[in-house]
Amino acid sequence: MKRTERRTLRHDSVPMRLYHEAKRLGAWDPRALALDQDARDWARFTVTERDVLLRLTALFQAAEESMTRDLLPLLMTVVREDRLEEELFLTTFLSEEAKHTEFFRRILDEVCRQSGDLERYQTPSFRKLFSEKLPAAMRGLLADASPAAQAQALVTYTLVGEGVLGEAGYHVFTAALEHGGLMPGFREGLRLARADEDRHMAYGLHLLSRLVAEGEAVWGVIQGRMDDLLPDTLGVVTEFFQPYDAMPFGLTLDAVIEYAMEKFAGRWASLEEARERARAPRAAPTPEARVRDIRAWLGEQVRPAHVAVSMDGTGKIRTFRMGSTALLVTQEVLEHHPAPEIIAALTAHAVPQRLRDQAPVRLTCLRVHGRIVVQSPDPG
Repeated sequence: MKRTERRTLRHDSVPMRLYHEAKRLGAWDPRALALDQDARDWARFTVTERDVLLRLTALFQAAEESMTRDLLPLLMTVVREDRLEEELFLTTFLSEEAKHTEFFRRILDEVCRQSGDLERYQTPSFRKLFSEKLPAAMRGLLADASPAAQAQALVTYTLVGEGVLGEAGYHVFTAALEHGGLMPGFREGLRLARADEDRHMAYGLHLLSRLVAEGEAVWGVIQGRMDDLLPDTLGVVTEFFQPYDAMPFGLTLDAVIEYAMEKFAGRWASLEEARERARAPRAAPTPEARVRDIRAWLGEQVRPAHVAVSMDGTGKIRTFRMGSTALLVTQEVLEHHPAPEIIAALTAHAVPQRLRDQAPVRLTCLRVHGRIVVQSPDPG
């Protein structure tokens, strides 16, 4: 592995932006949460309601502990491949998973008053995923860190563990706790943990999208892994509901599965878009292909904001709109300059930072004397 003694960090890259966000927003301490009211509120739930909350908290604690143990091989992979920006972010990722393990353990000990063995809540599908398939996929990176192996590990960890199952679990917690205003410390910890998981998901999708773009064969690996994991994934949710004749909190199995799969569908669509961009002809990209590349790049810069693209009536200007911000790119630029050159010009004119500031602004990218020029209403 070749290392450089000095290099400039790519602060506009997705991993570095997530790293900076984690420094600002991820610095919370599970031990600082006030849980006295939560302990009193716990007694107000019915026996069945307490059992549902205890079951879900125990499963989250076990899953977070497993994910804390099994993340290190991915960190070692990016170290071996000298992906420094990702290494920096993954240090926050690992620390946050450890905090989540501590947080759910504290709820079990101090609110639920259940400090003993709670493995009775771990169903066959849960054990198969978190005790067998997740460790095998992640630890397998120590021997095989190929793109296919990385994709298989990330599908297991990100799309299934943090995605479908994580979203389903947080949805149940929200339904149980938000409307009654009970357990404020627990709800605050859940909010903070969920914000951490959003960053983890953004990184996982970024890496999966890059792997898909680098090799068509990776797409088949992702599809095959999802086909393999889907029965166990749905099994975890179904088996969670099975012990109860009538689930409290207005929860239904169909609604929880529908919610989780809807979230998953949006992430799967982003991977399909990455695949389509990679499959576009590269020898002589069309203006349409360049529009897709620029939109994808803008999407990474302003994530999670949506990037809408439209064309004016003359067919001479493309507008990339992100909330109250608009970037206008002339057709002449798209026809005469490859996407990397356009992106480089936008970066040189600090367009990513302007977009992330989220201030209403209208930027225009045009071609003057054969060069790309970016203009804005203000002199800067």
